[in-house]
Amino acid sequence: MTFDLNTTEAAEKLSPAALENVKHWLDEPKFGEYRDELVEMIESGQWKDLEDAFFKVIEFGTAGRRGTTGIGSNRINRVTVGESAQALCEYALKADAGASDKGIVIACDTRLSSPELSTYVAGVCAANGFKTYIYDSFRSTPQLSFTVRHLGAAAGIVISASHNPPADNGFKAFWSDGGQLVAPHDKGVLAAAEESTEIKYTDYQAAVDEGKITLLGSELDEAYISTVVKEAEGTARDVKIIYSPLHGAGQTNTLPVLKAAGFTDIAVVDEQMVPDGHFPTIENGKPNPEEKAANDLAVAKMLAEDADIAITNDPDADRIGVMVRQGDEVAYLSGNQAAVLAADYVLKQLQQKGTLTPKHYLVKTIVTTDMLQALADHYGVTCYGNLLVGFKYVGEIITKKEGTDEVFVTGSEESFGLLKGTYARDKDGAAGALPLAEYAAELKAEGKTLYDKLRELYMQHGIYREELVNAVAPGADGFERMATVMKRLREATPTHIGTHQVTAVSDYQTLERVDTKTGEKTRIDCIPGNVVVLELDGDHRCRVTVRPSGTEPKMKFYVQWYADAQDDLDEQLEHLNHQLDGLARELEGLALE
Repeated sequence: MTFDLNTTEAAEKLSPAALENVKHWLDEPKFGEYRDELVEMIESGQWKDLEDAFFKVIEFGTAGRRGTTGIGSNRINRVTVGESAQALCEYALKADAGASDKGIVIACDTRLSSPELSTYVAGVCAANGFKTYIYDSFRSTPQLSFTVRHLGAAAGIVISASHNPPADNGFKAFWSDGGQLVAPHDKGVLAAAEESTEIKYTDYQAAVDEGKITLLGSELDEAYISTVVKEAEGTARDVKIIYSPLHGAGQTNTLPVLKAAGFTDIAVVDEQMVPDGHFPTIENGKPNPEEKAANDLAVAKMLAEDADIAITNDPDADRIGVMVRQGDEVAYLSGNQAAVLAADYVLKQLQQKGTLTPKHYLVKTIVTTDMLQALADHYGVTCYGNLLVGFKYVGEIITKKEGTDEVFVTGSEESFGLLKGTYARDKDGAAGALPLAEYAAELKAEGKTLYDKLRELYMQHGIYREELVNAVAPGADGFERMATVMKRLREATPTHIGTHQVTAVSDYQTLERVDTKTGEKTRIDCIPGNVVVLELDGDHRCRVTVRPSGTEPKMKFYVQWYADAQDDLDEQLEHLNHQLDGLARELEGLALE
């Protein structure tokens, strides 16, 4: 039976795009399981919810598809993840006729809908003739990346929404190198999703019983853990660590890696060791190590037990939060600061061993601190730093360098992502925790902390301070407002931000940098992306990088400020913090104009 939308208020209450998507969901057989619920929403006049759920088709962003779970084309549900899995299968077979024999690996985190959605996509992959591997319980995203490479699989899938709130989930797709999809594969899978009219599916349990789906467990865990432990550089282990997975998968990667590496003085936050997609012990249910509130219990335990550092992971355990005890105070390391310390430690270790050469290299994204470039210059190595946002581009560089004489050191992104080692192509909370724990132990023997070392590095290389300003743009018109901001920045670039003069503008869509004083134009060596960089006061190290989020309705302003270090470091840091606060207020105003 066809439901007649014309007899309802739908045409008046819904945007043309939402109306078209609702009709599509009512008419297409593949959406049949949601039809009754959709009809009920229409008949009860839930227009606002319908508009938000259907005003667009949820898109692939910097980290795949991610959003609120529920009914709708703009939601994460069995259909939208099924479409994604179907498209990945179809594209993989086009790219490699032997892909189905190589197989697809699937993992998920501890989110409420993750078990259901992961077994569903396993059924989709099996129905498409793929040898399908799925972990028997939750695992970290980096372990999935490792497993794809370890098994020689054609692709991989993780069901996770990373650090998002409890109502969210997502679909991350990985290619045969273990990295998230980059060109041309990302566009190829997206095109396949748009063209696909059928989601093939076979019953999950039946496919397991028939051997079409293989469960993975402890054997792969041991292979992953032993591989990461080999990335240890030093021998210092005398440091007391507080650890929490924030109810997520970190207890399967970061904790066992630290233990296997020889760190014995580890205390866990017991109540957060319970896998729970509600994230009940975390304020606002946001399990994001970037937010101080998410780390409250770990910090409290660190202070109460006189521990040296606290380490936390987000639910899929690819990100790492690090807190340092400074007497009775706590230093919360930013993602940039953790990246600098990890890179400095590894480079120093290689230098002391006499194995460091100019062929070693660091990798970072454009919004990650330029202090990594300063470190690279100091140690005489290369830093590849002109990459778009997303760790997949870091992984792409590592893959491109395979077979050359260049040697990977660390990969970093400001959003608490680190990787050491080429066993994976995604950030790994365990690989980040290992060098930082080693450095903390080494410094403790010298009577210092990680934060003390960071201050020393400021004195040596200059002060780099960074801040991320998020301007939220919720609702169906949010993405439109974000597009307006980007258009305005390109067509009517501000001459000043507060008291600071804009002296150069880099547009990563046109790949052109313009000096606003001379008009000189230079080419940017990067792939195109929706990013604008405003350089301030004639110093490329003082800048604002602007982009719309790839997965959430928010504008992101990444501020970096540089100053030569002076004797009174504390006073200087406080002054720089005030400067950053002022810039943040100006940028919030810019987004709201």
